[in-house]
Order: sequence, then C-alpha cells, then structure tokens
Amino acid sequence: MLSNFIEIVGITDPGSVRQFNEDNVVYDPDDGVMVLADGMGGHRAGEVASRMATEIIIERLRTSVAEFGSSGDQHLPQLAVKQSINRANDAVFEAAEANPAYHGMGTTLVLAVFYDNRVTLAHVGDSRIYRLRNGRLELLTRDDSLLREQIELGMISAADARGSHNRNLVTRALGIEKQVSAHVREDEALPGDVFLLCSDGLNDLVEDADIELIMNALNSNLPLAAQHLVQLAKDNGGSDNVSVILAKVRKPFPAATRGTWIDRLLGWLLR
Repeated sequence: MLSNFIEIVGITDPGSVRQFNEDNVVYDPDDGVMVLADGMGGHRAGEVASRMATEIIIERLRTSVAEFGSSGDQHLPQLAVKQSINRANDAVFEAAEANPAYHGMGTTLVLAVFYDNRVTLAHVGDSRIYRLRNGRLELLTRDDSLLREQIELGMISAADARGSHNRNLVTRALGIEKQVSAHVREDEALPGDVFLLCSDGLNDLVEDADIELIMNALNSNLPLAAQHLVQLAKDNGGSDNVSVILAKVRKPFPAATRGTWIDRLLGWLLR
C-alpha cells in the first residue's frame, strides 16, 4: 500500500462569507490518488459538478493504478489520467444539458497520481499545484484564466492583478464544453517532497511566501499545516471556499527499491 510511502491529508471549508461549499476533495492514500475540484454554476450546480468530477475520476484511477507497474508502459499513467478527465467532462456536460437547473455548470480541477518514484499531475482552470522541495516552494501549474493571459501579454502587472475584477474568470473548465483539454505532466516524486493541491480560495488570499513559510514550518505535521493554510485564508477575508490537499513523500516507492529479478538473484549470490 502506498500509504506506507506517502502521507496525504485534505481539507475543504466554505470560507467566511459563502453559505455553501462548491469545492470537493477526494483522495485515496493506498492508491496514491488525489483530486480537488472547485465548482461553478448557479443554484448550487457547481457543487454538483465538482462532486461528479472528483467521484468519477478517482474511481476510474483506482482501477488503473494497479496496471501502471505491471504494464511496463511509461505513458499509461498520463493516458489513464486523460481518459478519466474526459469521462468526467462527458458526464458533467451531459448532466448540464439534460437539466436546466445545471445549465452552464462546470468545475476547475487538479489531480495527482503517485506511483514508483513518479507523479502524474493534471489541471484544468485556475486551481493550482505547488511543490515544496528542499525548502523552496514552486508553482507547477499555469492558471487557465483571463488574468493570467493579461499578465503574460503585459496588459496588467502582477502587483495590480490581485485587485483585478477579472481574477475569477477562467478560460478553461471541465464540463463547460463537449470536449476539454487538460494540462498533464509527469515529474519525479522524491523523498521529502510535499505537494500542495489547492483551490483559488487559498492562493487568491494567501501569498506564495506565506504558503511556503507554513509548509516549511509544519511539513512534519501535515494535518496542522492544512488547517493553518485554510485558517490563514479565512483570516484574510475568506471570501471564497478554500480547499487543500497535502501529499508528502516519506521514502522511495516500493517499485524503485525491489529491483529486477536479476538484481535480486545477484544480491542473493553475493551475500
């Protein structure tokens, strides 16, 4: 079980202003899978979209992770992630088409799947994935947002962006259109790495430097780190739902330590 090699905690909170929570967080430590979604849509339809997306994706990935190591196909994790996202997109889009109350609903999405000493990451929208490595916090995703595009085009400065009215306008989301193109990448997962998946309710209200400070100070106590991150967002106004998942790699994954049958045979002969 991967829970012996990676620790995962998650928390979601409605924040200090909103009555309902349209974020959804699901994770499975044994399979090394985690999904976070930030829903959008009227009449609480965002809550429906985020719940559908997380449930469909994690269920499909649970059935896929067992095949990663045995297949020998290094592209299988990314393919499985893309297929699970496409299936969730189909389901959310079809539900929105069939029910007028759900019309226009959708959700942002971030997910991570750990296996061997690797992690496959994916995102759609402006929810984010960070990694803390050797004390340094790094953003691993690029927001699908109008504001990000304006910053990159030089239309607005990063300093002015925090107060912009366009900060919540996403240019891509799951379930809005018949097809979705997710950003998928693969990275190393090294012992000591801490990955943070979060909705924009965190990073809109908490500076990256403060996120880094909390994760460095409390990376030996992930539940407390998650609580502090959420509480700081609420202390800074809590104007949105806020959700985080923290995943810490404790030690090398089993597939990287057991070696091939030749390695084991040589090790036995040389004892």
